[in-house]
Amino acid sequence: MRSRWWYAGIGTVAAVAAIGASMAIASTAEATPPRSVSYLGHTFAVPAGWSLVDLRTNPTACVRFDVHAVYVGTPSTEQKCAASGGGAVRGAVLIAPSPTARTARATDDSVEQRITATLPGIEITASYGSDRTSVVALLTAAGVPKPSVTSGVTAKVTPIQGPVTASLVATMTESYRGLGFDACAAPSTSDMTSWGKSPFSAIGVYIGGAGRACTQPNLTASWVSTETAAGWHLLPLYVGPQVAYNTITSAAAQGISSAQDAANQASSLGIGKGAVLYYDMEGGSYTTAESATAQTFLAAWTTELHTLGYHSAVYGSETGAIGAMTSDWGKVTEPDILDVANWNSQADDDPGADTANHWTGHRVHQFEGDANATYGGVTINIDQDYFGLARPCPPITTPGSPALPLYRENCSALPIPSHT
Repeated sequence: MRSRWWYAGIGTVAAVAAIGASMAIASTAEATPPRSVSYLGHTFAVPAGWSLVDLRTNPTACVRFDVHAVYVGTPSTEQKCAASGGGAVRGAVLIAPSPTARTARATDDSVEQRITATLPGIEITASYGSDRTSVVALLTAAGVPKPSVTSGVTAKVTPIQGPVTASLVATMTESYRGLGFDACAAPSTSDMTSWGKSPFSAIGVYIGGAGRACTQPNLTASWVSTETAAGWHLLPLYVGPQVAYNTITSAAAQGISSAQDAANQASSLGIGKGAVLYYDMEGGSYTTAESATAQTFLAAWTTELHTLGYHSAVYGSETGAIGAMTSDWGKVTEPDILDVANWNSQADDDPGADTANHWTGHRVHQFEGDANATYGGVTINIDQDYFGLARPCPPITTPGSPALPLYRENCSALPIPSHT
């Protein structure tokens, strides 16, 4: 789950090599000359240094947007992906068949930092990060019109799709003690069934954000309905602007827009109001200025989620985002749950990350990562987590916000965080 803070400094060649065979991309990608690829009557120019992955001949290759690559074909429901699910997204383009596509059109979602487009017979998903100019040039040369730009968010949460109820999803996301895992791409339903007798009963899934590294062909409202009905608890992750990558330029405004986008992405999957949404904030060690930026961003994220009827959680390291939250307790709007990245191999809720016990009963601990595990004959590269989540306290009323239950093990003994 979540990209690692140290990943930000890895160059493209090293990053590709680190991800390895699961991506089926050569580690010598930087030396690759420019070339053209023809697909279903359209020609695309692959820039020098970018990888070209043919999903027709390598169907289980992992489609990732955190390396420079052009992918041709339909992503498999059985992709073999490394666990890290977010990071410094680079220009990457997925070109897939679409028999229903008839016209040339393109839309740029400035929050997700992705261009979606169609040409006759194909659909395109292009994640651009800091490479928007080169990605637009690649698409334009292939006949894709100039994309219309939209923020992609609205404060109004769209209706829940599918049969999952808000009460069910809230229960499946907020009350669980035990082991869980996360992977870059949500496993198929058949793989989840195979893992039914594993020691895990929770799974982290990436629902959106500009930093989401992997495509999610399996992650639908139907998948959420099926897996929650099978007893799986969910940890919905959103990875947007990052302190570590200097992509937070207007902390409060971006925190609000990220919360709105996350709520809409969650609702479209059937993850209704009352559920917990996790922000993945990278970085191993923040300066004082970076901590202040993280606090402003994450306070806005939490406040807006509460306004929209969702609960807030933050993932990060003890010296990064988690440290920023714990250091100014009572001075900033705090998340309801902490999700601590600390690979110490201790399957507990990492009490050392919260020595004042403000989040007792409401901590998740990512304690191991990037390892293959096999259950029921199915192997998945995962990070491992311990969930120490108790049921929330009774609701309190905050002026201007809906009544949300507070997350606290001992409602009367522990201090109440600011929700204003």
